[in-house]
Amino acid sequence: MAMPPPPPPSGPTAGGSKPDRKTVERNRRNQMNGLYHRLDTLVHAGGAPSAAPGATRPERLGEAAAYISRTTERVERLKERKRELTAAARMTQQNPGPGGSGSGSGAAAALPEVTVQHLGSGLHAILVTGAPPSDGASFHRSVRAVEEAGGEVQNAHFSVVGARAVYTIHVLVGEQQGSIERVVQRLKETVRGHAR
Repeated sequence: MAMPPPPPPSGPTAGGSKPDRKTVERNRRNQMNGLYHRLDTLVHAGGAPSAAPGATRPERLGEAAAYISRTTERVERLKERKRELTAAARMTQQNPGPGGSGSGSGAAAALPEVTVQHLGSGLHAILVTGAPPSDGASFHRSVRAVEEAGGEVQNAHFSVVGARAVYTIHVLVGEQQGSIERVVQRLKETVRGHAR
């Protein structure tokens, strides 16, 4: 009885032939295991709770996906906050308040700044007023003006930064001719009309 031939070598041979399927599969599994380990390390280094000791790979991947979603939302909130603070700082520099160097220009300090960014069929409006509102009436007037002009408010909030109120309104506008301009004009008229 003849002996079967020996198995081919596990690495590439001197002749340059391809590695066998087992070797390719083993290398692929090792690479995937290394990538899973790296993902686990990154997720847990970022402050996510560690997975249960017997967690399956799909559970760990689900945990990583949830962590990435939470982190993405947090980054967006921080970017929004940065835009608000930057707008408020720019407004403060342009129109110093009563305690600043421009104390004689009280009317100029009270005029609001309206910044609008066109986002396709939507708008991102940042309004910076001269003084924080004692109630939310001016904020609600701004939102109502946008809706009356045909815009659909997706998200709206305000915050107080120093002696300024910052309103942020995200609006979806229809595609009719002049819709965006009408919403922007109505918003500016409302904000500037009540600032006087």
